[in-house]
Amino acid sequence: MLTLLTSASVAQTYTDSEVKEDLQYLIGSIEEFVPALYRYNPDFKEKADAIVRAVENDMSVLAYFSSVSKIVSLANEGHFNLGDWADVAHKGFVDNTYKYMPLSVKVIGDRMFVWINSANSEELQRGDEILSINGRASADIIASMLPYIPSDGHIETYQLKSLTMGFPWMYYLYVEQPETFAIEYKRQGQHSTVTVEALTREGWMTNYQRRKPAATEEEPDVRQVYEWEIKESLAVLKLKDFSRSLVEKYDLEASKLYKEIFGQLQTAQVSNLIIDLRDNTGGRNEFADDLIPFIMKEAGKGLFKTTESWKGKKKDYSLPKIDKLAFKGNIYALVNGRTYSAGAEVARYLKEYGKAVIIGEETGTRYEGFAAGSTQSIVLPNSDIRIGIPRYHLGFPPSSSQKTSNRGLLPDHEVSYTIEDLMNEKDLEMEVALGLIK
Repeated sequence: MLTLLTSASVAQTYTDSEVKEDLQYLIGSIEEFVPALYRYNPDFKEKADAIVRAVENDMSVLAYFSSVSKIVSLANEGHFNLGDWADVAHKGFVDNTYKYMPLSVKVIGDRMFVWINSANSEELQRGDEILSINGRASADIIASMLPYIPSDGHIETYQLKSLTMGFPWMYYLYVEQPETFAIEYKRQGQHSTVTVEALTREGWMTNYQRRKPAATEEEPDVRQVYEWEIKESLAVLKLKDFSRSLVEKYDLEASKLYKEIFGQLQTAQVSNLIIDLRDNTGGRNEFADDLIPFIMKEAGKGLFKTTESWKGKKKDYSLPKIDKLAFKGNIYALVNGRTYSAGAEVARYLKEYGKAVIIGEETGTRYEGFAAGSTQSIVLPNSDIRIGIPRYHLGFPPSSSQKTSNRGLLPDHEVSYTIEDLMNEKDLEMEVALGLIK
């Protein structure tokens, strides 16, 4: 493997004792603050300790950070923060001392396709399949990177979406740091090879800005959070983002918003409702919980959720009463691997209480419960890298609809995209939903 270090910070090393000290501190902190850690991961300590025992020599910053990432990922919880752009492992991206791969890609299963080419060479085009990089097959590269990406349970859809979003800088952190990339690619059945120079972030952006098509900028509005429309007896409600910043920016209140929407659905006598949760990575929890009274099909008793803090304090949440505006028609939920956290909670509630038909990919959050809520920030003693650890567990009652372990919500109708579908901007989940309604 060709490894040419391009930054003084990367060339810095930590002694084996410093690495072990930091990794042991990280393991102890995860054990302290992640509730239900061993409920889902009985072998966490054994596997994490094996990583520590494997440390025998001094480590570069990136080798050290790779070990940190692997231990975090062993917790099988996605709500970790793995450092920040100002720390010793990441700052080279921002200050333009790292040179890395100037391509964004689409990862589909074990295949990889060019999406945006910001390299000096314009030879690669959108849709070209990348077969290998520096002699290493794409499938092997993808498989080697997944263990570094924190995710709930064993949910690969979320990891692949994360890899798509951050492939260039993840490749630099976890695979290699070469000055050039020999990329073997396929276009319309023909195989070719091109050499691409690594670029700093500044070089990336210069090429990207020069090539990107002119676009009309739209003023952001409440449609960043949600939008919906009614067409005769069909309504489509897109719940996009529940983040605190947006909710506060537009002064939204969950129960009030749902009352308005479902009131209009009832007035319009809508019989079919499509709720689009794709790429909703969550945020304010009430936007999940407060939806339940409006989608329940029948009255129920008992709990719909229990929270547990890192100190062992528990709180039970009882099922609410059905609202008089509760939707009585058919519900179809569109989901993907980035339907996550509170977004995935909504999908779960739609399945459990709204008898919804689920269309798309496995959601990104564990169906039986996950760690989220507030974050405990720790600083690794020798590197000063900051790790955010989720310290509340949200647990759900046993389900008769889905009996799995360490998996997300599984769709009733699974949808898979090809690169041609993406390039043609097809909406396969919506097509399936409309087909079922017809």
